[in-house]
Formats: sequence, structure tokens, C-alpha cells
Amino acid sequence: MVDATRQQSPSVEARIQSVARAKALLDAMIEGDWVSLRVLAARTGLVKTTAFNLINALVETGLAERDIQTGSYRLSLQHVVYGRAVERRLDILAIARPHLISLCAETRETINLALPCPADATIVESLEGSQNLRVSSYSGTRAPYHSTACGRALLAYQTDHFRRFIYAVGPLLKLTPNTITDPEELEAALVRCRTDGWTVEMEENELGSACIAAPIFGPSGDVIASVSIAGPAARFDPKTVQRFGTLLVANLARISHDLAH
Repeated sequence: MVDATRQQSPSVEARIQSVARAKALLDAMIEGDWVSLRVLAARTGLVKTTAFNLINALVETGLAERDIQTGSYRLSLQHVVYGRAVERRLDILAIARPHLISLCAETRETINLALPCPADATIVESLEGSQNLRVSSYSGTRAPYHSTACGRALLAYQTDHFRRFIYAVGPLLKLTPNTITDPEELEAALVRCRTDGWTVEMEENELGSACIAAPIFGPSGDVIASVSIAGPAARFDPKTVQRFGTLLVANLARISHDLAH
């Protein structure tokens, strides 16, 4: 008997690939300025023909705008509508913020709250630490699933299918000499995250910086966000890493409890 799911998988993968490419084009215009087709192709790694077809499909669906005179593109105002819709459901920000402030005060390091997205995580709240030497806040920035602690804390609890998609959709970029880019090695790190309750990356996303992160579980038991403690790698010795990891798990359990009630 033929497996129907297996029969459908090529078309499913093709659709996912098309969506991922369209997302890459949207990301390439995220600064809001007009961007030429040549630049869009270079930023996304797509051939010009593919980039042209996809970006014009985005224009036709109202997700992008085209300047007829220059042939350049930019994001449409439709994204403001989507952004406001998302803001209305981000109750987690209001619930988590007192806990994040407490963590920032206790650790004196930068605290980040990240939410999962289709191809990476997004940091939606960041509180800068009070140390003289500290990691700058990252609110509004993307956090790759493979190279950041907050990304891994989210990825560790996703389905096998989702993780395989992340590994296959594009190369895992080696952002520093320490970045894990081998899927098997990354899987081992995710197993440790599920075992310990938290994960750590040392100078994998940015040289000189380290990060410890743990997940926030929603009322239904699924992971809906992650929180990280970030600072200079020189301050994150094994003893500090253990203390911060334990502190994170305890504080995030309180956030999960508040979300459930």
C-alpha cells in the first residue's frame, strides 16, 4: 500500500520552499527603503528570474509595492495591519515583563524575550543590563535558531519535521569560528537543553558574547517563547552559567504559571 503522506511530500516541500523564498524577500526589504531587484537577488541568494517572479507575486497580493519609474520594491502598509493584529495577542509581554525586570536586576545582564517565527526567532523585548561592560539590547532583531541560545531553547521543543525543515531550508551559517553548523551536533545540544531545561551558546552568534536561554511553556504545554541572559563571554564561567541557568528555569516557570492563570 502506498503511503499517501509520502506521495504528497514533494509538493509540500515545494510549497514550503516557495514560502521561505518569499519570506527571504520580505526580510530583504525590512529596513523599509526602496530596494532594486538586483539587490534583492543578492541579499536572498535567489537568481534574478526567481526573485522577479516572487517579488511581483508579493506586489500583486498587496504585500509589497513597486516603483514603476525605478523598478524598485519596498514593503507595503499591509504589514502594519498584521503587526497590530500580532500586538493584540502578545499578552505574554505584559505578563513576562515584571519577571524580566527582576531577572535583569538580579543578574545585571541583558535579558531578551524571543518568539518563534517560521525560519528563525525574533526578539520582541530586551532589557539592557547595568554592568559597565554589557551586551546591547537586541529588541526587534532576528535570532537564528542554530546559533543563539534563545533560538535553540525554542527549537529544542519543536517537532522533528520542523527541525529538519530548518536544517534543509538553507545552510546553517557559520557566524563565528565557534558556531555549530552540523545538524547532528546541534541535535545533541538540543537534547541537553531538554534535559537541563536551559541551553547556552558561547561566542557562536557574536564573538565576545555569551547567552543562556530557557523556554516558556504555554497553558497547553507547548513552547511559546524563550528568555535569554546575555553578556560578555568573559563573565560566563561554568559556575555563573549554572547559576544563571537554574535562575532562568525557576523564573520562567513563574511566567508559565501566570500565563496559565
